[in-house]
Amino acid sequence: MASQTALEATYRALISRGRLSQDNGQAALVTRLAQLQTSLTQPKSELKASAPRGVYIYGSVGTGKSRIADLFAATLPSQISRRRIHFHEFMLDVHARLHKARSQSSFRGDPLIQIGMDVRTESQVLCFDEFQVTDIADAMILKRLFSAIWGTGGVLVSTSNRPPEKLYENGLNRDLFVPFIHQIKDRCEVWKMEGQDDYRTKNSDDPADRIDVLFLDPSKFKESLHKQLSGQELERLEIAVHGNRALSVSAIRPNGESGLVVSSTFEEMCHSYRGSADYVALCRQSKDIYISKLRKFAKDDLDVVRRFITLVDLAYESKVRIFCLSDAPLVEVFANIVRPADVPLQGQLPRQMTVRSEGGSSSSMMTTFIGETEWSATGLAEASLVTGGAGETDVRFAIGRAISRLYEMGFREYGIGD
Repeated sequence: MASQTALEATYRALISRGRLSQDNGQAALVTRLAQLQTSLTQPKSELKASAPRGVYIYGSVGTGKSRIADLFAATLPSQISRRRIHFHEFMLDVHARLHKARSQSSFRGDPLIQIGMDVRTESQVLCFDEFQVTDIADAMILKRLFSAIWGTGGVLVSTSNRPPEKLYENGLNRDLFVPFIHQIKDRCEVWKMEGQDDYRTKNSDDPADRIDVLFLDPSKFKESLHKQLSGQELERLEIAVHGNRALSVSAIRPNGESGLVVSSTFEEMCHSYRGSADYVALCRQSKDIYISKLRKFAKDDLDVVRRFITLVDLAYESKVRIFCLSDAPLVEVFANIVRPADVPLQGQLPRQMTVRSEGGSSSSMMTTFIGETEWSATGLAEASLVTGGAGETDVRFAIGRAISRLYEMGFREYGIGD
């Protein structure tokens, strides 16, 4: 009998300890990723001329794609360099490198080729959470970037809400993006994650296993925040953001803990000048974020919706817990943007969070900054992400995923290491 890889052994240990439930779809993916681990650790003399094919994983919300990808990255042998990162954060890094390269008068040629080679030198394996393309600026650079990454032996393992052929669907100049789709299919096995149940909503029904996340009772919200503060007073802190900017928040740093406890209103957090770079910086520094005055979105609040979903995505990736004080049940918060019947969720949410339909998974929407100007997800100034272009086909998935992830944040074991 062949020996188990570290991934297989860890997965089975988590099942035996009750940290994961037996799931055929997850088990099949573990087997496939274990094969990739074996290929990556073979002596170079035994490897084929090219690097092993990666795995592009897509499927419904809450079926365990991200969890298994996390385990894959965490159990790779130390000699295999890897980078596990949300797609938002990766593209921010690429744009920062691109800006730096273009500002150097000595630079010649296509900077994306050198950037791709540098990324590969730093990490043999790239592991993305939620690979999605709704931004024309990203769509136009991915082929050249990944040509260099794959051409120098890089390997991609990625989760996504949709198959490659649905990426950047209805996006501007999509014909220029299609060659990158062919690259993905050539360099990665496209793996559909089987299963329809959202494990985030099927965990224990025991109230002792949960803490409240979406508070409809202001007294509970204040009580929880007061307990976190432990007598400390909130103060204004400046968090450094990429691009020589800073995000000002009201927060404390609990004694003996590294992460901030942040208290903010929804307007402060998701209105005005906010983008994914701000939320990346915030989530790197925080452990808990309290947001008061969450409200039902108006039809013209599309940019606000996008910011809120981006915040939830990046908090989830960083294992940061979000607490919300809302004037409406969570699903109803989005009712003016998409009909509750169109919100795609799998599994059965508890009674206080019921929806009237079911469906697939989601995407997070990127923000493009050109200079100090924030552009929409379609790449056109003042164009809405849900009135055409790639963003329109993704927004209903994004809402379902945000709800699912906020619900998972309500479990006591959320964010606790295995």
